[in-house]
Amino acid sequence: MKKDRSTLTSLICVILFGVALLAIAFTAPMLTRMFMDFFNRPETVFVPIVATFYSIFPFAAAVLGCLGVLLTNIIGGKVFIRQNVALLRAISIFLFIATLIFFVSSFYMPSFWLLTVCAAFMVLIVRVVKNCFAAAVILKDENELTI
Repeated sequence: MKKDRSTLTSLICVILFGVALLAIAFTAPMLTRMFMDFFNRPETVFVPIVATFYSIFPFAAAVLGCLGVLLTNIIGGKVFIRQNVALLRAISIFLFIATLIFFVSSFYMPSFWLLTVCAAFMVLIVRVVKNCFAAAVILKDENELTI
């Protein structure tokens, strides 16, 4: 019961992050201007920051979509299935692409180096979880074949 509440809470957070991502998509230029004014950044970084966000947007949306399906599967009792392994693999690929985008952007905005490292670390974590799920699926499949 407590596990179900935790998974449901995670799903609600994914939905809230999706709504926030959508809201930011419409306000990114304005928010970037506010950021630049607050931190006294030169005008030359406006386009790279906005371009980075809009380049990352589809991958962030895809990650949230995959997480939503993954959590829905878990709530439905389908934990160690091949679809979840595929979803985790897709998430890691989307995060890797985001890492590459942050890496390129870090040459224009040095603080993106931190985002590059954080995204790369998340790729590693998701890949490890994906490998654990893949091993569990194999064990489950073997168990089901045992008489």
